[in-house]
Formats: sequence, C-alpha cells, structure tokens
Amino acid sequence: MRKSNSRVHLSPTWVVVVLSVMLVAAISLAVTLTSSGPSAVTSRLLSISDLPGGWSALSAKASTTNELKNKCLSGLNAKSQANATSAMAAFSERSGVPSLVEHLAMSSSVDSAYAHEIRALNACHSLLFKEDRQIVHATISPLAMATAGSRSAAYALSFTLKGLSITTDIVVFHTKSSLGEVLYSDTTPPPMATVLSYAREAARKSEGRTVSAQIDSIVSAPARIAHTSVGAVGYRELGSGPPLVLIMGYGGTMEVWDPQFVDALAEDYHVVVFDNSGIGHTHALAAPLTIDAMANQTSALIDALGLKEPDVLGWSMGGMIAQGLAVEHPTQVGRLVLCATYPGTGTDKPAQTAINDLKSGDSTKVMSVLFPSNQVTAQESFEIATGNYPPSSSPSAAVVSAQTNAVDEWFDGRDTAGRKTANITVPTLVADGTVDRLDPIENDHRLASLIPGAQLVLYPDAGHAFLFQDEVSFVPVVEAFLRGS
Repeated sequence: MRKSNSRVHLSPTWVVVVLSVMLVAAISLAVTLTSSGPSAVTSRLLSISDLPGGWSALSAKASTTNELKNKCLSGLNAKSQANATSAMAAFSERSGVPSLVEHLAMSSSVDSAYAHEIRALNACHSLLFKEDRQIVHATISPLAMATAGSRSAAYALSFTLKGLSITTDIVVFHTKSSLGEVLYSDTTPPPMATVLSYAREAARKSEGRTVSAQIDSIVSAPARIAHTSVGAVGYRELGSGPPLVLIMGYGGTMEVWDPQFVDALAEDYHVVVFDNSGIGHTHALAAPLTIDAMANQTSALIDALGLKEPDVLGWSMGGMIAQGLAVEHPTQVGRLVLCATYPGTGTDKPAQTAINDLKSGDSTKVMSVLFPSNQVTAQESFEIATGNYPPSSSPSAAVVSAQTNAVDEWFDGRDTAGRKTANITVPTLVADGTVDRLDPIENDHRLASLIPGAQLVLYPDAGHAFLFQDEVSFVPVVEAFLRGS
C-alpha cells in the first residue's frame, strides 16, 4: 500500500460521524482499556504509511463511555480481562468519506475475550449511543465475509446522524495474542472486498508481520467509492505517476480489464478503472442514458479524485465515452487513446452478427467477438487473468438495455458529442485489431481521419480485445504516445 501525504478537510458533520464510529468501537470491544501510552499495541496498529494514497490520519482517543443502556452489551467489559491494553487508529479519505477505524487489544487470553464479544454482538440487533447531544439508534446484523486473522466475524451497523445515512462494516478478528476490530464507514454500503482487505492487513500487522508495502496488482487493489457531484462511482486505482483513466466498454464491469494490461501501465502511471452508470456501486444515471451523460459522470469522477488533466484510454463503448469527455470537457483530458471504437457521425455501425454474438450471453460467442479463433492462448490468458478478481455482480438487464440505447444513439448520429468528433483537439491515438469483427478497420481509418493529427495503429490478426492480446507490444506504444515521444 502506498504512503499518502495528502490532507483531508473534514466537514463538521463527518467529524461527528467518525467520532461516533470510534465510540461504537470503544463500547463493543471486549476488553478493559488501560492507559498505557506508547506501546507495542500502538506500533501494531495500521498507520498512514500502510494505506493507499488519498488517506489521512485522524486523532483517535478511545473511550468506553456509553451514556445509554445496551442490554446486549451489558457487562461486556467487566467480564473481560482486566490487564489487557489497547489502542485505536482512525483515518479518513479525501473529503472525509469513507472513514477507517482500527481498535486493537493485546491480552494473554484473547480466546475467551473474542468468544465473549462475538456472543454479545450476535445478541445485539440494535445499539443506542449518544453523540453531540443526539441519541442515535443503530441496527446491527451479522455479515457473511471471508476470514481475516485466525478467526473473525463481520457485522453491518447502520445509523443516521446529522441527516447522513451511514453504513459501517465491522470485522472483529482474533490472532494468537490480539483481539481487534476494523470499522469501515461510508454513506453507501462499503465494498466487501475492500473491507476484508483492510481487516486482513490489520490482522497481519497485529501479529508483527509486514503489511503489503505496495499493492502490486489491480486485482488486489481495494474496490473503493468516490462521492462525486452526480453520485457514487465505484473504482480501483493502482500505481503512481501521471494519472491515466481507463473507461470500460459495453456491458463490462471494471473487473473485465485484463490485470496484466492494467498492471503493466501502472508501473509508470497512476491508473484508475471504474464502473459505468448503474454497475456495481456506481450510481445509475437518469433515463434515458446517453454516452454524453456517462462522459459527464467520468468528468465528475476526475474532479472527485482530484486528477489533474489525466490521460484517458477508452475501449469500445468506453472509447465513445472518452470522445464525449474530450468534446464536452476538453480541459480535463491530457492525451486520448481510443481502442476499437467508432465515431458518432452516423456513418459507422458494427456488423449485426457480431452484435448478436456479443449480446448472446454465450461465453464462447462473446469470446469469438473479442479474439480471433486462432488466438486460443491469448483468449485463455485473458479468461484466467480476469478470473483472479474478487467476485462481482454482472450488469443488470436494465443497465445493458440502457447502454444499448445509448450506443445506438451514437451509431445513428443522434448523440450531441458524437457529431462533434472532429472538434477534438487533444493529441489522440486510435488503435484496433485488423480482424475486429465488431469494429471493421474502415471505421478506425475514418475515426482517425476525423480527429486532427490523430495517429492510427493497427495490430494484425487481432480482434476487438487486441489491447490484451497484444499487450506486450501495445503498452509501450501507449506509453510512448502519452509521453509525446
């Protein structure tokens, strides 16, 4: 994980929320707190150097004060070991959302303490606590999650405070000599893979093991949520250097990006991948969905992440969105890479047979659109690599239908930005495979001719997924273009 030097300016409301989460951690951890000052406990907490870029540390002072009676937690601390020591760490990302709190206790008898806490939390269906003179009613329920530490259990805590609806995922973990909690709070349900990732890192460090110094693959990068001006957007990020935003195509989640392709780019760039409208944790835009609306959502993500004039690479429908972004928000785009995509002038459409295969839901037919039949090794490599991502939900039928209408509008020349492809002024690279069933190369030639100064690169015997099939040769071409060399 990467060290961050960025600062977070919390709103007064979110400060109260973070403090409330700390209070929940303090009242639920099944140990008696003692004043031990700097200790081995503190040194085994997550620190800012353990977290990805964009996080900042907050002052964290644990308290067992609970002004309201919670019968399910009654006597919890009194029955715990008296000589345990504990410490707490708290962090917040960018504008204050989400927040991360870790509470860790060291004890000679963590088995009984862990069992006691789990019994108490399982008996709780609601919690009451008081914060800023407001009585907060919280609901709590068990959450199915893979293991962190030698033993662990997870819970979802939900409450409303200062008009904000907050969901906090709590992971209680037990290692050989420690008992800990990781609490991840957000205004939308936190991504489970992200919460589990932090909990596992916390458990590793509590045992004195080294926390991952660097997330080395996009598949292990936490799935995160950006709170943008047009709603939540789910994303992952990897690497450092100039920002590079990748825009996914029709019917795809961000888990369709070949990890080998993303990881190669992330060696020199800060790569951001994300889910388009209505997919995963990304807010569904109002109907009717358009390419321009998705371009505006991408613009909002760029703003929310504080990316300064990022380079943008769009694949297939993502290339349409990238064009819309360059037309409507030209100051937000450094350089543009358009992969296996089309102009929106109403003159270029894919072959209907290829469209039918892509929409069939038959994996064999879908792969036949992405890879030529003689590129079995490349296809298998892609399927194995993308299979390494944590499980994610496929786009709903409604989302796919909305994307279909948006793409058809682009193909028919009815999209506002699509008719202005020739107005793109940023340096542009157009690329495709020569045997792309979905996007015949005459479309690539036409697109490149429309954009002033655009470069065109074609890969022989490659299809719609040429960028993954020929990743070894394509990535250096992309990087040389982005460097302006």
